Amino acid sequence: FLRRLGLLTPPRFELKEIATPLAPAVWRPVNVMTIGFGQGISVSPLQLAAGVSAVVNGGVFHRATLLKQRPGEASGTRVISPATSIAMRKLLRLVVEKGTGKFANAPGYLVGGKTGTAEKVTGHHYGIHSLISSFVGVFPINDPRYLVLVSVDEPHGNKKSFGYATGGWVAAPAVKDTIERMASIVGIQPVDEDSPEIRRSLMVNIPAPPGRKLAAN
Repeated sequence: FLRRLGLLTPPRFELKEIATPLAPAVWRPVNVMTIGFGQGISVSPLQLAAGVSAVVNGGVFHRATLLKQRPGEASGTRVISPATSIAMRKLLRLVVEKGTGKFANAPGYLVGGKTGTAEKVTGHHYGIHSLISSFVGVFPINDPRYLVLVSVDEPHGNKKSFGYATGGWVAAPAVKDTIERMASIVGIQPVDEDSPEIRRSLMVNIPAPPGRKLAAN
């Protein structure tokens, strides 16, 4: 799955200075487990942005490019179903509404996204105070048009962040500020987030476990 998202091989891009992702030469069960929550693999911001785009755009991976393309000109590869993509959009919106990405919430622009706090490898172990703290935001998440990724290399917590240096505290606010500044420039107007139409489009329906019924209140 990671390979289908373009995360295990160097991306084809218009610049030569492209990093090669770091991934296990041999995939053992422990690698599958640790990579599942983000440790044991390193990718470039370009790869991360392209992968997240595929998750939210309806499920089609498009190669990142600097060249402007006409509508319908770009070809892609389906990596997840449209239904899964819609479900992921709703979950990413919840991250901003109720989760670790609250400081990325730009009112009216329906930001969805995900925090990332990666410990850098120092010697043969992870350095708990050597972080790359990131937030990737997409807006408007109910009809994605733009992705904004901010990564901060080895941030330090301060009084304002209560000593925290995680992605939600140091990168998410920068994404919020960027979105609020750029939205009018790219022609996106704020919407009423509490309108019934918007709320319905972002409602997460959790199915009942097989063989059980949920009580109606």
